[in-house]
Amino acid sequence: MQKVFYIIRELYNSPELRRKILFTILLIAVFRVFASIPVPGVNVSVLSSLFKNNQALSFLNIFSGGTLQTAAIVGIGLGPFITATVIFQFLVYLVPKIKELQEQGDRGQKIINQYTRYLTVPIAALQSFGIYKFLLGVSQTPIISNLDPLGLTTFIITMTAGSIFLMWLGELITEYGVGDGISLLIAVGILAAMPESLVSAAVSQSINGIIILVLLLLFIGMVIAIVLVNESSRNIPVNYTRMTRGVQLVGGNKSYIPIKINTAGVMPIIFALSLVLLPTELSKILETSKNVLIHHVSVFVYNGLSNQLYYGIIYGILIIFMTYFYTFIVFKPHDVANNIQKQGGFIPGFRPGKQTENYIYNILLKLTFVGAIFLTIIALIPLVVQYYTNITSVAIGGTSILIIVVVILTLIRNIKSHLITRSYSSYA
Repeated sequence: MQKVFYIIRELYNSPELRRKILFTILLIAVFRVFASIPVPGVNVSVLSSLFKNNQALSFLNIFSGGTLQTAAIVGIGLGPFITATVIFQFLVYLVPKIKELQEQGDRGQKIINQYTRYLTVPIAALQSFGIYKFLLGVSQTPIISNLDPLGLTTFIITMTAGSIFLMWLGELITEYGVGDGISLLIAVGILAAMPESLVSAAVSQSINGIIILVLLLLFIGMVIAIVLVNESSRNIPVNYTRMTRGVQLVGGNKSYIPIKINTAGVMPIIFALSLVLLPTELSKILETSKNVLIHHVSVFVYNGLSNQLYYGIIYGILIIFMTYFYTFIVFKPHDVANNIQKQGGFIPGFRPGKQTENYIYNILLKLTFVGAIFLTIIALIPLVVQYYTNITSVAIGGTSILIIVVVILTLIRNIKSHLITRSYSSYA
């Protein structure tokens, strides 16, 4: 309790951090205001009922930050931006010029970020059109009427602008607020949808006391497991040789490199969700094609991804793949080994350079496997729960809990980091 009061006191004594927190809260409030404004002409009650009873659509609603279910003007959420980010992460390895930009440091990364924003616009427009086609034919009860070209253009521009607006809010939070803005907005959307999902699950499903107790224990267990795995790491010892600089001896100390079990955090699930939902949307658009082959392929893909078993297998494989992919993007054994060698350090029992790199690579490979399996289990828990209980709401599922817990832990870590920096600055 004393530690809590200390943190509150430090927050009060840090004007800069207070401004960051208040700025973040303000932008979150703006997001929730726009999330409550529906696109004109959409039957929101029918749409909301449809989302509550469909597992894949519930995942899509989570990905949009809880706004697609209400057909809000920011309804397609941050999906297009995340899809564009995934595409450019792949292009770094496929296009030499983009790889050169990444190697230029901050300047190159700013250019890549700008290209990512440009790509977000056509993806958002395509997804907006897909949403329109989906709403037009998904239910026997009309959700949206046939729009003329002007009305359809207005619909697409509105939804696309909403997605770009959310992307802008997320980047503002990242730059001037606290935490990662994109993840924070998704987490806030999930939290906003949770009360309604809990009430809906309790009212619409015949849930007895035993099921409630099991779900509660499962929830607590998942939270504990997520915290433990997210905070666990393997510490690799590093020794530094003594070097003479002028008349002084420097170095000779010992340190360690922490490698987390879940280095990638929540991003593999977000990326995998983006990749598994994109074919669903495209197939829904293309199934009306007059080309017989395109029509049959689109229907096959849509029906395949609507099957829970196939959906779960594809989703799980994508999570494992994206966990490895993203981990080796954010943590490069080659760079770490080079930095250790430049600083006069070495890992006991291994020569600096290639041998050290291989040692770090092997450890990262094993830890990432554990992290990937853990993320896959957490993400697939809602499918298992639905199979045994018929509860279709996933706002209380593993993916949602994982996103919320990881975002909260990251937020707390950022606040603590700022307080530590301020504490050191006061002694300077």
